[in-house]
Amino acid sequence: MRPVEPSSELVLPAESARDDGSRAESAPADDKPTDGGSDDRGLIAAAGPIGMRLMRPSGEVVGELGRDLIVTQPTWSRDGRRLAATLINPASGASHIAVVDIATGDIQTAAVLQPYFFYTWSYDGSRLLALGPSQAGGTAAFILDETGAPAADVTLQSQSMYVAWEPGGGRLLLHAGHRLSLVNDVDSPRDHTDYGPVGVDFLAPAWVPGTQDFLYVDSYGQAPADAAVEELLDRRSATSPQLLRRSADSGEITDLGPAGLFTTMAVHPSGDRAAISAASHEPPGSTSGSTGSDVLSQPERTAQAVSQTAIPAGSVQIVDLATAERRTVLDKIGLWLEWSPDGRQLLIAATTEDPGGIGMSWHIWDGQQSYELARFAPTETFLRDYLRFADQYDETPRLWSPDSNAITFGANTADGDVTAVARLDRAGAMRTLGASDVSFWSPIP
Repeated sequence: MRPVEPSSELVLPAESARDDGSRAESAPADDKPTDGGSDDRGLIAAAGPIGMRLMRPSGEVVGELGRDLIVTQPTWSRDGRRLAATLINPASGASHIAVVDIATGDIQTAAVLQPYFFYTWSYDGSRLLALGPSQAGGTAAFILDETGAPAADVTLQSQSMYVAWEPGGGRLLLHAGHRLSLVNDVDSPRDHTDYGPVGVDFLAPAWVPGTQDFLYVDSYGQAPADAAVEELLDRRSATSPQLLRRSADSGEITDLGPAGLFTTMAVHPSGDRAAISAASHEPPGSTSGSTGSDVLSQPERTAQAVSQTAIPAGSVQIVDLATAERRTVLDKIGLWLEWSPDGRQLLIAATTEDPGGIGMSWHIWDGQQSYELARFAPTETFLRDYLRFADQYDETPRLWSPDSNAITFGANTADGDVTAVARLDRAGAMRTLGASDVSFWSPIP
């Protein structure tokens, strides 16, 4: 194979159209399973540490990207037709964004000053939001079109930034620093609604499908937009974090009960319930007597604790979004929550008691009970870059197969870091599909 352009440092996927119109042969699978096992629909993107493979669930490799490059953040569009990723030249450090059209194999690339570390596609696939380092420090958000080129001349910046696209719409929620905002037109980000300070920097808001409402955690007791730092600290010490539901149109707020400084949530596709994981006490290593900026930075220390073994106690609960009633489905903190495409199962990642390392287990709640699907050790990349910020990453479907019968993920095994697949009908077992740091299933076959 040869690069599409010398400056792009990319290799065309196998079985895709080359720039001269010819076809490339399929690359052999690294570890092709023989049992026929997993869901045979959709594609799995397996990235890292060098290059990315596009595979059928059988293990057959149908495309490769950046064979000699570091490939990070592979992110499927919500219809599975495109895939965005960051490519970094390990020798020079030069970074590109690449967007692959899965049907044609065409690759659009653009150089970026700093590597993007998160992507999320709008529901119609016309816009791609990328997060990356801000030149002023902190995080910057970039609005891109479907090819990865800039679609707006405004860059949004904050110390931290979590985002959520409106289902079926084009509005974008931003939890930037301690403040919550709604961008009404992503091509003109200056047109936005400021909801004021809500606190808890490192928590993602979540839309409620089929409504104009969204969920978020407020640790400042619904403070006014112009509240001073001293008032926020007073409110923070006098109130506990609350899970709130808010209408983007009317502004009406419904209190759904207590939350925690470490809270992950995933709204069911029907919009009638949400899964939340909340810590039952302060983050490990925190001091209840902290004041000033230390109080405002505690969520960051909690996020850092996820990459260590000191995970706070807590539980996973299902919240009825109409009545606020709750049901506990797992008596452990859930470090990843993701509903299956058919809405029948909830995927939960939790720590295990395994000695000598960071042990994890996938649990499935099937609407009646929870059971352990598979135990694994996460790859360093999956643990550091994804599980720590899972409430942001599962804003886009990631791990489930399109038919809701299996999941894929990055696991560390005796053979090194691999793409793993676990089927719901084979609890306790997992297959491997070759070396990678992380792997994600396309949403639509």
